Amino acid sequence: MSKIVTAINVMVSNPDRITSVIKGYNDTECFFIYDGKHPWSILKNHEGIYYMAYYPGNQDIASLAEIPDEHWDEANIHCVTYTSKDLGTKEAKESMAELFSIVNEKVYGMDDVLDDIINSDPPF
Repeated sequence: MSKIVTAINVMVSNPDRITSVIKGYNDTECFFIYDGKHPWSILKNHEGIYYMAYYPGNQDIASLAEIPDEHWDEANIHCVTYTSKDLGTKEAKESMAELFSIVNEKVYGMDDVLDDIINSDPPF
């Protein structure tokens, strides 16, 4: 298994370390910080391929999230990109899909909503 798939699985196993989730300009893209220090984005295209990008240095994900698709190449953004297609394994795609789901739930505050619903059930 490649290191990126292992890292994605660690992120999936520790969703509480995924913070600062911001919806990107692209409808399916979300930017987030993992473990308070690692800036990432994840998106799913219309063909069902997942893309993840890591942004080294002190790049501001809020600024990155506002860049329109048509200006992305002009912005001179430094990143390392991974795709489910390039990784090519079923596990890679499943792991990226699960992370995509977690991040999207966080952008809409679903952790709090679900906790509120779960905690509304009186104990027996």
